[in-house]
Formats: sequence, structure tokens, C-alpha cells
Amino acid sequence: MNTTINDSSMLSLEGFIVSPEAAHPLFLLTLAVYLIIFIGNVTVFSVIVFQKNLHEPMYLMICNMSVCDLIGSTAVMPRLMADFLTEVRYISYAACVVQAFCVHIYGSAAQLILTVMAYDRYIAICDPLRYNSIMTTSTLVKLCSLAWGGTLVLIIILFALTLRLPRCRSQIVHAYCNNSSLFLLSCADTTVNNIYGLFITVFLSGLSFLVIVWTYIRILITCLYKRQSSSKSKAIHTCATHLTVYIIFELSSLFIIIVQRFQNFVFYRHKGLQC
Repeated sequence: MNTTINDSSMLSLEGFIVSPEAAHPLFLLTLAVYLIIFIGNVTVFSVIVFQKNLHEPMYLMICNMSVCDLIGSTAVMPRLMADFLTEVRYISYAACVVQAFCVHIYGSAAQLILTVMAYDRYIAICDPLRYNSIMTTSTLVKLCSLAWGGTLVLIIILFALTLRLPRCRSQIVHAYCNNSSLFLLSCADTTVNNIYGLFITVFLSGLSFLVIVWTYIRILITCLYKRQSSSKSKAIHTCATHLTVYIIFELSSLFIIIVQRFQNFVFYRHKGLQC
């Protein structure tokens, strides 16, 4: 029978099923990847901050992306490394909430910053003579503040809806905590949570997709009319890098959402059949 669990209780993480022989190699591999991500992003952030000649819109947005990467990787990978070395995996409810919050902040902010970067490339290529007057420091601060501020508002509401729910389960079926795994700990009606979570996903993905498609269509048209081959190649190179990052980010996010939703469905359907 389901019973309500108090806020100080521990949650069990299903995590990855790893054999004892593979645990230490996976730990070392994850550690190496995390160190590369951490050192790389800290280096990029530091160089851009301390080199005044790099205080340009594109570099400052790359700086914001570095902060996003640090938040996302630090929220998940250290905990994942610890779980590789133990068969019994527990996490406090508070730590689970913090991890989930950081994961969602990373995903949402990165999406919006990539959208701002697309707009920056559009102005730089389609209206180069007015670029410096449009993409001023003030404009950039406003756009980045809107990206981070909008993310915080959306995610705070998301977690406020989740934290109001009473809990009657204590098992997280994923390798790390996220919002859906948290509200599925409740036996109460989570329709509002599902609707709002779907709204955020559709809103952020739809907004970024529409803005990026529109900007790249305009950029493509501009490049077709440009006569200078050097300008064309530079524009294509810059846009190809950004577009590749965006596509990889969107596809990986979609894959994670589908896998986690499927895991939730299978796990709780199995639990329901057992009851």
C-alpha cells in the first residue's frame, strides 16, 4: 500500500546497470569527459572575460553557453561517477530537486541562448552595416537577461507545481533526477504538471525552431545574392557551426525525453499490474 513519505526521506536511483568489472573503467571515462568539459568551458569563460578585445556579442554569447554547459555537466556527471562505484544508490529528496532544477535550467537556457545567437548571425550577415548599432552591449545584455530570466520564471513555476504534490513513492527510475521523475513520486493527480511540462517543451522548442528557421532562410537568401566568395564562405562556416550545435542539442534532447517517457510508462505500468 502506498504511504506518504516525509521530506527528509531518501530516494533510490535506478541508474545504469553496470557490472563490477566495468564500473571503474566507466568511472574513469566519465571523469575524463567531465574534466575536459569543465576545464574547456572554464578556460573559454576566463579568456573571454579577461580579454577585452573579445567583448563582442558572439563571444559573450559563447561565454553564456559555457556557463550553461558547466551547470548541466556539474549537475549530472559527478553524481553519475559516484553511482558507478556503488550498487546501492540513494539521494536525498532535496539533492534530487536541486539536480533536477539545474538540469532543466541548463536545457532551457541553452535553447534560448542558441536562439539569440541565430539572431546575432542574422544581423551580422543580412545587415552588416548596422550590426554595431543594433547589437550594442545594452541590446546583448537585454537579450541574455531575457533568456536567463525567462528560463528561471518558467522553471520555477514548473518546480512549484511539482513540490506541492504529496509523495508516496521513493524510487527514481532514471540515472539522474528530473521534473517528470519527481512528480511521478506522487500518487496525486499530475495532469497540471504534464500539461505545463508539455507547454514549456513546445514553447521553447517551437520558439527556437521558428526563429532559427526564419533567420537561416534570410541568411541563405542573402548569401545567394552576395558576389564576394570570401564573404559567402565565412558566412556559411559561421552558420554551419551554430546550426550543427543546435541540431545536435535538439536531437539529443528529443532522444532523452522519449527514452525517459518510455521508461516511466513501462516502470509504472509494471507497478500497476503488480498491485
